[in-house]
Amino acid sequence: MFHSNVIAVLAVGVALLAGPARGQDVAHGPGADPVLQGLIDEALTHNRQLEAARQALVAAEARPTQTGSRPGPTAGIFYQNDGVSPSLGREQMTMLGVSGGQDIPYPGKLAARRRVAESDAGMAALDLKRAQLSLVASVKRSYYSLLLARRLADLAREQGEAWEEVQETARARHASAVGSQQEMLRAQVEATRGHALHAQHHAEARARLAQLNGLLGRAADTPVESPAPLAVAPNERSADEWVAWSETHSPELKAAVLAVERDERGVSLARLESKPDFNVQGGLMYRGSLPPMWQVSGSIMLPSRARARSALAEAEARLAASRARLEDLRVQLRSVIEQRLALLAGIEQIEATYRDGLLPQGQLAVESAVARYAAGQGLQVGVLDAVVTQLDDQTDYLRLLATHAADRARLEEVSLEPPMGLESLLMHGRSGMSGGSSPPPASGAPSPMETATTSRSRTEMR
Repeated sequence: MFHSNVIAVLAVGVALLAGPARGQDVAHGPGADPVLQGLIDEALTHNRQLEAARQALVAAEARPTQTGSRPGPTAGIFYQNDGVSPSLGREQMTMLGVSGGQDIPYPGKLAARRRVAESDAGMAALDLKRAQLSLVASVKRSYYSLLLARRLADLAREQGEAWEEVQETARARHASAVGSQQEMLRAQVEATRGHALHAQHHAEARARLAQLNGLLGRAADTPVESPAPLAVAPNERSADEWVAWSETHSPELKAAVLAVERDERGVSLARLESKPDFNVQGGLMYRGSLPPMWQVSGSIMLPSRARARSALAEAEARLAASRARLEDLRVQLRSVIEQRLALLAGIEQIEATYRDGLLPQGQLAVESAVARYAAGQGLQVGVLDAVVTQLDDQTDYLRLLATHAADRARLEEVSLEPPMGLESLLMHGRSGMSGGSSPPPASGAPSPMETATTSRSRTEMR
């Protein structure tokens, strides 16, 4: 009687654990999830940080016209009196006049300043592109974290329910002097742990839901469906193809190229800044009954040679730094892509090992332990250990799927953030599904302008 109850309860656990081994969690890739695509579309429409980046681009695109325009003219009115008493019309030097003037930059300066400002506007466009890529990746990571937390919460709840049944059976066996107190206490501990883990993962799921809704600009408790299972997306590109694709789509790399162009224009501008500017002025004076007077004058504004030489040296040094930074970014991007591809390949191999090896083998171990226990040839502790090990492997498997999905999102984000190490992948489930459901998504990547021009200041524009 007691044996059959235990077998029935553990059979439920075996069926629960058998799902991933049959491929349930690898039905299709993340890109096939219509719920996720809908969340991404909504985030791209309503995210306020992305809207701020759009408005920053509008502001940057308005700067070239301002920078490349001539200074406004000056106008004035004056009265000059000869003597103490008003003498307009009687004294030759008494006059009422109007004047005007115009600064004229050296030919080519305004166009050079406009080109530099256009490069800055181009960087603002890349900032917007980075914000879009990072937002999409953040939505994906938050969604996958929500899926993981919900799957772990379900697993912990069903684990707790199964252990409660085992606990009742162990208590009855102990009361009948058939089972040991150790069996009863172990079942009680595992049932309590299952409830605690369910509460933990349920809270994690609520936090991830609030995080996801925050990215979409809506109320934190807005429900989000998660019908799709976690999955390993197939890799359609080779390593060289991924590197080429990343170099084409990386906002940071494009910004570094644009920074070189911008600083080349800055050098040309610095050379022009050593040239003089001009000023013309004119005036018309009214003298009452006396004939009117007028005047025209011109002046040259000579630059400081020491200042001009220093500005040119600074611009050339910034150009050299931008070129070095561009080469460094190319190397860094390739390195990060290779690291992430190695991580994803490792996860795919480990996932296959779990799906086709550990989980089916663990299921057989549970079934064998249950059969031995039912035949009176084994202890209940052996059954409990087999079930706990299988639950730990199930937890590790779910985390592997979530980690693969999150790092695939970073790969598509063209993120320069290095991936986690392979040695940390299987350190989650070794003590009864301890720990949080997943590390929080990283904060947004730095903007391309920050990455490409960290130490670059703008050339002074007059």
